[in-house]
Amino acid sequence: MTVRSRSSHGRSRVPPPERTAYRAVYSVRGEAGTRRAEVTLLPGYSQESDVPRILAARLTGRPADAELITVLELRPA
Repeated sequence: MTVRSRSSHGRSRVPPPERTAYRAVYSVRGEAGTRRAEVTLLPGYSQESDVPRILAARLTGRPADAELITVLELRPA
């Protein structure tokens, strides 16, 4: 087993941020208008594709309701 150094080919690797916050604009199926929310993702646990599930869990308590959510815009906060 080999031990890898902290640098890769002479370049130092920067660890990922502890958290990444996003501002989301989204719509809910069956409702008029849009909503806005801030979502924080943790590297290694969640990613941008999880945002609809996170928003659904906030709205209904069920992440499985993600099909009700359409993310229209997602920007870093």
